[in-house]
Amino acid sequence: MTTLDVPRVTPFTRFVRRWPILTFLLIGLPAAGVAMGVAVLVQYEVIPGRDLPARLGLDMEEAASVALMAVIFATAVFVTRAVEGPEGVRILVRRMTRWQVSPVWWLIAALAMPLGTVLLAVLLGDDLEAPRPATIAGELLSVAVALLVANIWEEGTWLGFMQTRLERRRGFFAAAALTAVPFAAVHLPLRVINGSATTPAELASAFVVLVVFCFVVRTLLGTVARGASNSVLLVAVTHTMFNRSNNLGGLGDDLLAGQNRQLAALLTAVLLTVVLVVVNRRRLSRSYRRELDALEEESVTTPEPATSDRSTT
Repeated sequence: MTTLDVPRVTPFTRFVRRWPILTFLLIGLPAAGVAMGVAVLVQYEVIPGRDLPARLGLDMEEAASVALMAVIFATAVFVTRAVEGPEGVRILVRRMTRWQVSPVWWLIAALAMPLGTVLLAVLLGDDLEAPRPATIAGELLSVAVALLVANIWEEGTWLGFMQTRLERRRGFFAAAALTAVPFAAVHLPLRVINGSATTPAELASAFVVLVVFCFVVRTLLGTVARGASNSVLLVAVTHTMFNRSNNLGGLGDDLLAGQNRQLAALLTAVLLTVVLVVVNRRRLSRSYRRELDALEEESVTTPEPATSDRSTT
């Protein structure tokens, strides 16, 4: 190779490679802010287009969430490629499509949140309602759409890109805490869109609550990743089932009559996090993160086995 064939490394490239997370935040957060700002302006009819999401079968909050996911995931892929090249992107994609993990972790990801939410809500006084076949079919469709349209890209960004990198340098719990801050920040405009927080005081209070809550969620999702063979897909399934247990119009809302669904979902998330952290505490070390990273690098050139002994509880 001659000197003319050597790729030129620009100051920007050197900065990205040295500070990948900072670069992601400097690019992704402003871009996400623009996308969410446009959604807020449309929602409150400052600019036209409020009926456009309905034409696509979405409400404004759902449309804004999809736009947010697209922006931050594109930023994460851009930074990953700049730092690690095509190989880094392939590793991320493999993690986002890894389904060959222990059935135990599939059960945890798919059933722990909804079952725990329903059980605790009933214990707190809600009534359990038998779902109709049409309700079950509609919920399965909603889960599939949420997973494929939003949550897989969301967790490809936050877990697959940011939290994983922070775990290498800061440790498991510090990574969850640090990821929770921007994770909460980008979700805050959704409170403005749905009208639950509109004044500066309400937004400040909502942000503090979101950060604390998101720390619990990021710890839960990080623990699932450690147990489920580093699978971002299983993390995204867990995230989807949490949302469907907690949100209006979700599975918990379909099965329960009463006012305790959201409290039950929060308590379930906390209890599930504590249990999984205790059971998998040996996998939360920085050395285990390095071991997982080494396996990911090998997987780029070596076909994945049908099962993995690292995905059992």
